[in-house]
Amino acid sequence: MLNMLRMDLRRMAQSKMFYIAFGAMAAGVILTVVLLHIVTDPDARAGAMRMGMVFTEEDGAVIDDIVQMTFTEALCSTVYTGGVLFLALYIVSVLFVCSDFNSGFAKNIFSVQSARWPYFVSKVLCMAVVCGIWMAGTAIVFKVSCAVVDLRFLGTGTFPAAAFVCGFGLVGIAFCAQGIFLSVLTRSEGAGIAAAIVLPGGIVVSLLESLLGLWGISILDRTLYGCVQGVAMHLGARGPLAPYLVTAVVWLAVWTFGAIVVLKRRDI
Repeated sequence: MLNMLRMDLRRMAQSKMFYIAFGAMAAGVILTVVLLHIVTDPDARAGAMRMGMVFTEEDGAVIDDIVQMTFTEALCSTVYTGGVLFLALYIVSVLFVCSDFNSGFAKNIFSVQSARWPYFVSKVLCMAVVCGIWMAGTAIVFKVSCAVVDLRFLGTGTFPAAAFVCGFGLVGIAFCAQGIFLSVLTRSEGAGIAAAIVLPGGIVVSLLESLLGLWGISILDRTLYGCVQGVAMHLGARGPLAPYLVTAVVWLAVWTFGAIVVLKRRDI
């Protein structure tokens, strides 16, 4: 399995999609910081108002909240809660796995490695490394961009930083496992990308939450999308973290079991 993991990491490092996806996220982070600078800096805000931008009293309250945020709160509330990182992870994991089956490379792998579970574990570990690199990269881009425009946030303690890494990292890996499961099940890039658009972005969950809400039922906290919002709420000191970590672990186990079963029962 270690040889397979090394091969996957080497392939990922040489693939264009890894860098294109991160470049798109970095551009989004920079744009977000520029917008935050405009709304929080009095001079920049006055210039924007002269150009036609309108600020209400409610916007003023939001601005006050922004300037009182810690660095981690600002990063997760402006970058991570929108689900862009998880959407990118999902799409890359789908394309990465489907390329094995579309090119026939999977047949070569399984002709050498008869057991199917190392294949799935290798892909999940590879995407976990990608998730870690992208999280570190977006945090660095956010911090550097804030320094360039002189946008300052409060310091982040050790525990909130660890909660940020563990919470969003675990949710990201669970989303990758879901994407890999759908890829080995359908072996279709189109189906996987369609799922990436509606699942990490919360479209399906929001629709189900609205429908079930008519009967007083809520499923949000039991979904991976709900975990993203829950981790963000925890970092804002407005809720617990452990239930969302448990939910992410449960979904990771579900998609792992499902993918291994599919790999064993379907012909390659």
